[in-house]
Amino acid sequence: MAQVRIREVVGTVRVVDGESLLTGPMLERIVHAVMQAMTAERQDDESRRRDVRIGAPGCDCDGGPR
Repeated sequence: MAQVRIREVVGTVRVVDGESLLTGPMLERIVHAVMQAMTAERQDDESRRRDVRIGAPGCDCDGGPR
């Protein structure tokens, strides 16, 4: 059996937890999807408010012409 002496060792240790396994591109895709969903929800809310507003343009609420 031979003896081996190691005088110097260089190593790299990466410590991660289960939540840090998202890559940069994946995180960008998630952020982009959330931003799109938020924009769509805001547009839906604005549209809904326009549709239910009394006296909205195109509404024949006062009996006058459209």
